[in-house]
Amino acid sequence: MPLVLAHRGANKVAPQNTLPAFQKALDFGADGLETDVHLSKDGHIIICHNYTIDETSNDTGRVDEMTLNQLKGFDFGSYFSDEFKGISLPTLPELLDLTKTMKLINIEIKPPQKDCDLVKKVVEAIHQYDIVENSIISCFDPECIRLVKEIDKNVKTGLLYEDDQMGHEIMTFGIAKYCKQLNADAAHPHRKLITHKEVIDLHNLGIAVNPWTVNKEEEIIRFTEWGCDALISDVPDYCLKVLEEIK
Repeated sequence: MPLVLAHRGANKVAPQNTLPAFQKALDFGADGLETDVHLSKDGHIIICHNYTIDETSNDTGRVDEMTLNQLKGFDFGSYFSDEFKGISLPTLPELLDLTKTMKLINIEIKPPQKDCDLVKKVVEAIHQYDIVENSIISCFDPECIRLVKEIDKNVKTGLLYEDDQMGHEIMTFGIAKYCKQLNADAAHPHRKLITHKEVIDLHNLGIAVNPWTVNKEEEIIRFTEWGCDALISDVPDYCLKVLEEIK
């Protein structure tokens, strides 16, 4: 059976990328999680999906233009519901303190829009928390995947792709060949962009397949039958329920 990774935590029952969302994923019994990281102005690894805090907080601004202390002062829960009013966004160490025992922690690096050492810091955090074996760094930018492997070839990487220009270039070249060329350990395709043959081709090269965001019963069943290694889902509780029924 594939692992179930909670996409930005259990983001349907708690505000995305917050500690309550990750705690809910743990409570549901999710095998792991997917989250997104940026670097703050003063060099802290921040958990946040977007480059700005506009959509998920009570203020506006770019993550990389604010210090950790500034970011901690904003409310990242009220937009979701009053129950989570006052919740702050976490740092990567805070997240790992909570979830480091999970089977697979997928840390998506958002390609920095300014020169910084985000990739190096994430690799260092993975070693600090001794999660090399149960973590993977994913990114839409192939250069980020290359850089991770240059820093430490033992840290696992996953190439993300979607229905855009880069995604079409990757698919035209061939996802299995592309991942092999990058020395990526996994392909992370949008759920609509992977075929059974491509899963077989990737597996033949020893490359895992972890599609996102797998939320519907027919998708869960199909990717399980295809032998996908992990399912990145907004509804980990439902995904686990379907997998239990399959078993």
